[in-house]
Amino acid sequence: MKRHKDGLYRFARRYSGNGDDALEIVQLTFISAWQALRRFETGRAFDVWLRAIALNKCRDMGRRRKVRHFITALGQLPDNLADPPTMQAGPEAVLLDREALRQADAAIAALPHGLKAPLLLTALEGLTMAEAGAVLGMSAKAVENRLYRARKALAAATTRHTGD
Repeated sequence: MKRHKDGLYRFARRYSGNGDDALEIVQLTFISAWQALRRFETGRAFDVWLRAIALNKCRDMGRRRKVRHFITALGQLPDNLADPPTMQAGPEAVLLDREALRQADAAIAALPHGLKAPLLLTALEGLTMAEAGAVLGMSAKAVENRLYRARKALAAATTRHTGD
C-alpha cells in the first residue's frame, strides 16, 4: 500500500476532480485488490492491475454521481450535499494559480471516460502507451489516438475559458 497509494491517489484525484473522492477511490481500490488477490495473475504487473481496479472505481463513482445529480435535480435530496467551494483568501498570484489549476482539473474531469483515462495514465502518471493500453484493455495505437483527441479537447476547453 505504501508503494502504490500516492500514484493511485494522483490518478484518482485527476480523474474525479475531487480530493475526498480520490481518497475513497484509493481505499476502495485496496479493498477490492485485497479481496481479489487470489485471482491476480502473477505474470501481470501489479501496478497495472491496481490501476485497472482504480479506473473501475473511478467509473463507478462517476456513475453514482450522475444518479445522485439526477435525483438532486428532481428535488428529492437536499442541496447541501454538493461540495462547498474551496477557494481560500491569499495573495493574488496564488489565487490565480489556484484558479488555473482548478480550471485544468475541471477540464480534465469533464473529459469523456474514453479520453480521460489514457491522458491521466500517460501524461500525468508516466505510463507508456503500451502500459496504459494494458490497464485499459486496448492497443498502444488506440491509446495514442485517444491521447490526441483528449489533448485537442483540452485545448478547446482552455480556449473557451480564456476567451482566446
